[in-house]
Amino acid sequence: MTTKKLYAILFGIAVFSAATSSVCGQPPDESYTLLFEENFKGKTVNENDWRYRLGPRVGTGIDGFGLKENVFVSDSGLHILAKQEMINGKLENTGGGIISRHQFGYGYYETLSKPFMQGTGVHCSFWQSGGAFPNNSIFEIDSYEIDSKYKMGCNNLYIHLGSKQHPYVPWPCRANLPFEFRPDGWFLDAYEYTPEGVTFYDNGKVVARAEWRELTAAQVVWLSALNGVGKVDAAKQPGETLFKYFRYYAKPYPGINLLPNGDFEYNMDKIPGDTPIAWQVEGNNKVIALPIGASKIGDYHLRIGHVSEKTNVTLYQVLEYILNDSYQLSAWVKVPPSVSEASIVVSEFGKKDIKLMLPTSDEWKKIVIPDINVQCNKVKIAIQGIAPTGAFISLDDLRFFKPNLSASVTNESGPQKYTGEPVWKIAQKYPIDFKDDKAFYFFDRNVGLGDLSTIHLEITADKFMNTSPIARMPKQGNSGWAIRLNDAGDISFSLGSMATHTDVIAKNAYRPGIKTAVTCTYDKGEVAIYSDGELAVKKRVVDFNMDDKTAAGKMGNTGTVFEAVGEVMAPSKDKTALGKIEPYNGRIENVQVFNNVLSPSQIKDLIKK
Repeated sequence: MTTKKLYAILFGIAVFSAATSSVCGQPPDESYTLLFEENFKGKTVNENDWRYRLGPRVGTGIDGFGLKENVFVSDSGLHILAKQEMINGKLENTGGGIISRHQFGYGYYETLSKPFMQGTGVHCSFWQSGGAFPNNSIFEIDSYEIDSKYKMGCNNLYIHLGSKQHPYVPWPCRANLPFEFRPDGWFLDAYEYTPEGVTFYDNGKVVARAEWRELTAAQVVWLSALNGVGKVDAAKQPGETLFKYFRYYAKPYPGINLLPNGDFEYNMDKIPGDTPIAWQVEGNNKVIALPIGASKIGDYHLRIGHVSEKTNVTLYQVLEYILNDSYQLSAWVKVPPSVSEASIVVSEFGKKDIKLMLPTSDEWKKIVIPDINVQCNKVKIAIQGIAPTGAFISLDDLRFFKPNLSASVTNESGPQKYTGEPVWKIAQKYPIDFKDDKAFYFFDRNVGLGDLSTIHLEITADKFMNTSPIARMPKQGNSGWAIRLNDAGDISFSLGSMATHTDVIAKNAYRPGIKTAVTCTYDKGEVAIYSDGELAVKKRVVDFNMDDKTAAGKMGNTGTVFEAVGEVMAPSKDKTALGKIEPYNGRIENVQVFNNVLSPSQIKDLIKK
């Protein structure tokens, strides 16, 4: 008898077939085409398409080990075991998972699963991050992260890009939301990654959105069940997580660039310029740089060359699972007359390779390769540079896109901008509704941090209540902040901690059912509250500040019903002052938080018209 069958008999692990669940998932519109589907047929994981998630995974609240032996295909599904076992003389919490060998971009991603829910300690997830190629960590989309036993799922967008000069924002959206299984016991989960951002779906319904325009990447998909995350309930193991299928759909986006980091802005000054994010390098990468300034588009551009040696290098990207269609490639180039071997090569798209020699020019010059007829859902784009000592080839704004035939001009891309923008923003296009369901959103520790801060949001409360729609407060100390409402209609800006804080109060500042724009500023101890753009109160606060760097922020249910312990969301036993407040009920829109103080006229300009 096989080990897999033995576990099924001894521990009641589900054995299922195609008939056990109705497959009813579908993309949100008919323009999507199915390009990749994994139904886990046969008896083994298809290692042409997937690799195993292996080895230790440790950190705050995490002590687990991924094993190939814990992952198997049976009865038309992927099984991932969670158990405790001895490895090299140590009792390990073992789990596992699989990672796609293929990279996917804009599209609709869907899976049907049964996460392990019998006891704490197992962290199940369906997500996208990193690449099949190195140097490709651009963002992370967590379609779901579920900690066993608790029906509270995380839907996340983390940005892995950043800069020394501007705050790093890893949580543009971390929505912690209650979820339910379907009547048949399965959980249908999906996300739609588009040029406008990410939309998350539970059982076919939109549950959260992350707005982040034209963050382009092609990354791998992970299906996993980590054991040893938080407190492990060993009495409930062995157990397993099941995945029925994974599907990826794509649709056309005319005029939108599909080539990640084609404008060379992603590295900024955080990552060395000799390894441009998303690009693979053949040859000496020391001849590659991403200088700031003198660029055609944005702040940075690609420069190939060296002051003391000859250059012979190739940079390339491979885009997989793109729609078969006619595409165009364009770029801005600057090539000195001494260079005779600079080119862009387009290959692996189902027809004869296209090689365009770059024209020489002392000024930026635009080149275009039209009519790239992709026939195999794939393309390779390469930059080849051969230059004598002291000669430099420059490129900027490489774009691979389906031409927008309805527009006379295709917009050129620009960089991700941080200067003068909010350090955190959400619900600018789509409001978020909270309905006493324990839902909350996380934001990072650098939001509303330091001597200068502006917090803006627009609320429509369902009723008078004692609540805090947004806060970033530690449990103890004198550093942190929260915006609070009371059942008399007052709005207060609280400075300090959950245990000890002082309140600056704007009387009669909100009414149920009426949208109110609330803006709070902190200017080196001077606190102000604006209601609908008008100053309501100003006061100096002493012995409190906003310098705390330990507490993450929360929006919605900001009490201590749930806490983050490492990567785990678990119920809290904390009963401090803010832990007793009601969950916020109502709508929140147009959240913008700045690590600087806006002027009264700028505050009025924030209000959503």
